[in-house]
Amino acid sequence: MQVFFELGFSSVISQFASHEMSKLTWRDGLITGNEQAKSRLFSLFKLAIKWYGVIALLMLLIVAPAGYLFFNCSYPASSVSWTWPWVVLVLCTSGNLFISPVIALLEGTGLVAAVAKMRLFQSVFSSSAAWLALYLGSGLFAAAIIALVTLCSNSGWLFLNKRSFLYSVFISKKSENVISWKNEIFPMQWRIAISWLSGFFIFQLFTPLVFKYHSPEAAGQVGMSFSIANVLSSLAMAWITTKTPFFGQLIASEKFDQLDHLFKKVFWQSWGVLFLLVVTFMFALLLINYLNIPFSGRLLKPLEFSQILLAVLANHIVFAQATYVRAHKCEPYLQHAVILAIFIGVSCYLAGRYSSVLNLLLAYSCVCILIGVGYSNYIFVTFKSKRTPKASKDIIA
Repeated sequence: MQVFFELGFSSVISQFASHEMSKLTWRDGLITGNEQAKSRLFSLFKLAIKWYGVIALLMLLIVAPAGYLFFNCSYPASSVSWTWPWVVLVLCTSGNLFISPVIALLEGTGLVAAVAKMRLFQSVFSSSAAWLALYLGSGLFAAAIIALVTLCSNSGWLFLNKRSFLYSVFISKKSENVISWKNEIFPMQWRIAISWLSGFFIFQLFTPLVFKYHSPEAAGQVGMSFSIANVLSSLAMAWITTKTPFFGQLIASEKFDQLDHLFKKVFWQSWGVLFLLVVTFMFALLLINYLNIPFSGRLLKPLEFSQILLAVLANHIVFAQATYVRAHKCEPYLQHAVILAIFIGVSCYLAGRYSSVLNLLLAYSCVCILIGVGYSNYIFVTFKSKRTPKASKDIIA
């Protein structure tokens, strides 16, 4: 649900923060350096906090009663106590949404390692708390506990480590050197929002299609298989996403040769890691099917799963190239996202309705490879050929 409320804002502001950091540095827990860049960065923090304060409140006011009505109408006679778990879940999720831009901006300022470490501990604590809650019979409260632990860990980390910096942002005087949401952020944000929504609907399409035209069992296998594939993709993308703030700093400093060298290095590292993960997983999948291990029944067969993994390898190229281009504070991938969504939607609908699950996934992988990678390469090469130290900031579409 957060995708519909934030509309890609956290991704955009992180890019803007990284550009301002080309003239700034962290020293003793505070940011120092060029006063104009510092003023623009602080204005971005204030804008983000105001923006997310509004959308967190909207999320609370809209999602909480909507969920209450949905559950109450769907299961009016249910003996399951869902009201308080739902209320706690929405409250904590809204709180996490409010804090999320501060975390994203801190990543944009170069604190990637510190934020990653915090998120690692957060993941361990929240998962452990959820399992403990389930063991103790808390039922639906387990999901709410994950959100609560996440909120507490985020807030605690900011208070213990960044309260002095956040206070310096809060007391900073208003200046003429500010980042304009209307003129600088919005032109990129609305394009990012549509791109993200297109991707969101693409990945929510497969399970309902298979459920409707094949079987609930096949739909469950597709859903589980895509979840595993997404984990593999996320692990490999970490090599690139952790370098995004440095991309922005190099771009702002007009060090394009260093930028291209760094991108090429981390891209091949990440794609190589993904390839090894895919090969290892396919070997494991073949083995558990050969040994007829019961868990294999929850996943697609190797031939079907291989189509998802081929798409993952192709999409990784697109994600990496899009990350590189978006680090220039522009979004030329809007048309790519919309066209890809249309082709995937139509081809998968036809294959899913009139053919097998294998052909549906084959259609998906073919579109990702032929259209997804092909069009992305065209955008990437064209963008780099037109980029100049001054013009790169003006390329929007």
